[in-house]
Amino acid sequence: MTYPIIKIKNYDEIEQIGTKEKFWFYDEQNRVRKLFKIGRSGTGENWAEKVTSELAHLLNIPCATYDLAKWNHKEGVVSPIFVPQQGRLVHGNEILAKIIENYPSYQLYKVREYKLSTVLAIMTKLKIKLPIGYNKNTNIQNISDLFIGYLMFDCWISNPDRHHENWGFVDDVINNSFHLAPTYDHASGLGCRISDKERNERLKTKDKGYSVAAFVKRAKSAFFDDKKLKQLKTIDVFLVAAKHNPKAALFWLNELDNLSQDKIESIFGEVPEHLISNAEINFALAILHENKIRLVNTKKGLVND
Repeated sequence: MTYPIIKIKNYDEIEQIGTKEKFWFYDEQNRVRKLFKIGRSGTGENWAEKVTSELAHLLNIPCATYDLAKWNHKEGVVSPIFVPQQGRLVHGNEILAKIIENYPSYQLYKVREYKLSTVLAIMTKLKIKLPIGYNKNTNIQNISDLFIGYLMFDCWISNPDRHHENWGFVDDVINNSFHLAPTYDHASGLGCRISDKERNERLKTKDKGYSVAAFVKRAKSAFFDDKKLKQLKTIDVFLVAAKHNPKAALFWLNELDNLSQDKIESIFGEVPEHLISNAEINFALAILHENKIRLVNTKKGLVND
C-alpha cells in the first residue's frame, strides 16, 4: 500500500503567505476548503511534508494533515483547513508585532527580535486554549506543555523553519475562543533539500566532520538568543524550553524514546517510489536516529535538575 495522490481540478484563490506557489480550493466531496502547495523542483519537499505529518501523529502531536497531490502535472501536497468557519489563523508575527515596537513582521528569516524567550513567555502567560479537538491530559495541561513538544519535534526532524509565520493561534470567532494552532509546514526537514550525491557521501564517509551526526548538529532554528546575537540550534531551542518546563519535556522525550522503529520505517515505505529515492529514505532515517539519540540523552540532565 502506498499513500494516494489526490488529483486537483480547479482552484479558488491564491495564497499570498509564504514562499511557495500555493492556492486554496473547495473539496466538494468532503465539503471543506483545502490548501495545495507545490514543492520546489529538485527537492523532496512533498514527501517530507507528508512524512513529517505522519511522524507527528505517531507522537500524538496535533499536526495539520497533509496528503500527496497533483495539479496540472505539478506535484505537491494538500491540507484541509484547520480553522473553523468564520475563524482565522493569527500568525506569530502578528502577536509579536503587538508587543514589540517596530517588529519586522514581514521578514521571515534572520529576525534578531525573534527571541525564544519572548515566544516562551507568550505561551506561558497568554490564556490560550489547547488546539481544537486536542484534550488535555495528566501531562499536557496547557499550550506551554504542548509547544515544547513542537520544539522537540523540530529537533528530531531537523526542521529549521519554525519562523514567526510557522506557529500561531486559531481565533474561533463563533465560540469566542483562542486556541494554539496545530503544528504545520515541516517541508524543510529531514534533509530533503540536499542532493542524493551528498546524502550517499555523508552516509558512507569515515570523516566525522562530514557524517550524518555532524549534519544534524548544524541544524539551526529561526529563534535568536536573548542578546539577539545568534540563531539558536534546534537542540538548544528544546533545551532552553525544557529548563522552563522539565516535566513536559520529559513527557515528550519519553514519547519519542518509546516510538516503534518499525512504525517509523513503515511511513517511508508508503511513499510512492517515484517521489522518494532510497538515498532520501536512508538519509532521513539516519537523521531521525541521530537526533533521537541526542534528544533522549538530555533526559538525564532534566531528571537530575
